[in-house]
Amino acid sequence: MTAFEEFGIIPELSEAISSLNWTLPTAVQSEAIPAILGGADALIAAETGSGKTGAFCLPIAQIVWERRKLAISPSKSAENSEKSPGKRFELNPEDRDPHLKIDRTGLNCESRIPKEWHGARAMGGVTGGGKYYFEVTITLDGLCRVGWATMAGSLKIGTDFESFGYGGTGKKSYGKRFDDYGRSFTTGDVLGCYLDLDNLKMWWSKNGNEYPTAYTIDKKFRDSPAHCLFPAVLCQNSGLAVNFGGDLGSAPFKFPPKNGIQAVAAASNLQWWSPEAKNTVDLTTPLCIILEPTRELVQQTFQNIQTFASVLKEPEIRCLTLAAGENMNQILRSLEIGTDIIVGTPSRIFDFIQTGKLTTSCLQFIVIDEIDQFLGAKGGSAHHIESIFKALPLVTQDGTRRQIIACSATLHNFEVARFADRHMSFPQWIDLKGADCVSADVHHVVCHVDPSEDRQWIRQKYQPNHLEDDHVHDQDPIRPGTQDRETLSLGTKILKGIYVVKAIQALQMDKAIIFCRTKQQCDHMETFLHQNNLTAACLHGDRSAEERQNSLESFKKGEMRFLVCTDVVARGLDVQGVPFVINVTLPDEKSQYVHRIGRVGRAERMGLSISLVSTCEEKVWFHKCRGRGVGCTNTKDIAQGGCTIWFDEKKMLGEIEEHLGSTISTVDSDFNVPIDEFDGKVVYGEKRKGGANFATHVFSLASSASQLADLETKMQLEYLKNNRHVLASIHAL
Repeated sequence: MTAFEEFGIIPELSEAISSLNWTLPTAVQSEAIPAILGGADALIAAETGSGKTGAFCLPIAQIVWERRKLAISPSKSAENSEKSPGKRFELNPEDRDPHLKIDRTGLNCESRIPKEWHGARAMGGVTGGGKYYFEVTITLDGLCRVGWATMAGSLKIGTDFESFGYGGTGKKSYGKRFDDYGRSFTTGDVLGCYLDLDNLKMWWSKNGNEYPTAYTIDKKFRDSPAHCLFPAVLCQNSGLAVNFGGDLGSAPFKFPPKNGIQAVAAASNLQWWSPEAKNTVDLTTPLCIILEPTRELVQQTFQNIQTFASVLKEPEIRCLTLAAGENMNQILRSLEIGTDIIVGTPSRIFDFIQTGKLTTSCLQFIVIDEIDQFLGAKGGSAHHIESIFKALPLVTQDGTRRQIIACSATLHNFEVARFADRHMSFPQWIDLKGADCVSADVHHVVCHVDPSEDRQWIRQKYQPNHLEDDHVHDQDPIRPGTQDRETLSLGTKILKGIYVVKAIQALQMDKAIIFCRTKQQCDHMETFLHQNNLTAACLHGDRSAEERQNSLESFKKGEMRFLVCTDVVARGLDVQGVPFVINVTLPDEKSQYVHRIGRVGRAERMGLSISLVSTCEEKVWFHKCRGRGVGCTNTKDIAQGGCTIWFDEKKMLGEIEEHLGSTISTVDSDFNVPIDEFDGKVVYGEKRKGGANFATHVFSLASSASQLADLETKMQLEYLKNNRHVLASIHAL
């Protein structure tokens, strides 16, 4: 038995755990895995690189597999093969929209409400093979649609991927796509609905005139009882008479089918509707959705979940990613066939739910990774999260309570607490991080950039090889050698490029992540590094998904020494063995500092972060324009209607130090970073060697220990002196 099995992890997952070289659960895994397996909502906060992703991926893969395995076992409520006595093949009064009226025969229906669609399914459906037919006669003019739908399909047939329709305007419909087909129909017309499960085809007829094949359907509608197709009708201010044929004593078909096609009510493999069958989990809709803030994190989490899913068989767990840059046709095909776990960004998930491409009726898990980043975002991420939750039913299709797992950089956040109060049910708080702090494996220092003292930027400015600035000073008078505000700001930008190269050379950096404030600065820094014969790749939101993925892979493989990026990778990305981080500019938010420098010091390996902090204010872009900076050249201050601000890095440094509760050490521009010998020899990017020198500790602490002993003796004597009368009374007794 492995250590993970003691937490309830099934033996089948041991192979995947071994492939990841996991021997013992991390602290967060020890807390989170039993909680999630036990069905609890969970709020998780842990250090970067603590195994947080595995803490939710591992139990979710197990639970999804176990529930799928249970769902495909023979259903006790299935009533197939033979007709149940007393059952009539008619429209189902319990499986209809409330405003669709069905008469006593169960074969006539109408809805007299204009501009509202109301539908119903029949009592029985067919699966397993065969060719079937039923007829519909239009009795009341209006809009209507006829066709087929699974139990999980929408009664608004044709608006999802579980139903098919043919409407009065002469259009066929499937997945909310309406295409020309046949001709329009009206009162008195007779429509024939054909279904060939042997050849997986579906088509319709009007007054005996058969139209070509409308849809070639997926084999799941033939092979899976969960996708049994039921005759279905839909009305808007109209009425219909339905004839399912069979031995119900109903009138003969007006246009009897040919070529071995039989009445749907006469089928030998009917599946009858029941409340239990209605609540059976649909095997095509996902059980779990995992939300990640970026495409890179989507891919990273997807690979993690796939590692666990790949070892689970019978049934196999089907996983899918939904993020920018994915093949839309392939995604739609996967959703149509069926998927179990989806990993995606909130905007893409919301879009698929809103357009009906993604059904959430069976959703049992929602995982929101980096939730504090979503809720604190200035864009639409918070809105998308709320919209997704509004679109979800209160319970799943089978009545199961939905389980929510939220991961955050810190749980000491008002928005996170507010989200938990609104959406989570008695969540278990797993807080292994507390307030923001810096890992003991991370050394972080500051190098001050003073363009008034270090004037080498003036000479560099007129050389072809210098860091291109962000052009906020293109309309400002620049006078090198003066103390003008704009001049010093420009000097800071050029000088920071010089310091980046000096730091790389002084510390012999083979691998580092370099953070810039804007996408434009990232592009300029990448070019500048190439000019200095340093291999670098760029990662930010304006690069295509393929470019970003290639850049990340090149950096991970060591093909590129430096990854230049915005804060898009400051959270969550698992890039092992990064010894250095350089902050060209401090982040706009103090809390983001910890996430940046957390890219190093992972897996017990030492890391060094260097922040270049300007001693003077720096003029930077702060776009409030409609295009969010695209093509913007308005360099006026934001107070004057422009798109720039004056960024005070010294003030931001003070806020970061106050946030951390400590002062950050400084180094000169020679980047001679002092190593604390108390910790032994440190090599950045590697684990500590030799550890602490305990022999030295004894001598270092001997004096302090002696003083403490003397103080304790003095305190005891003072206590006895002050309480002599009490002791005397006790002695007398």
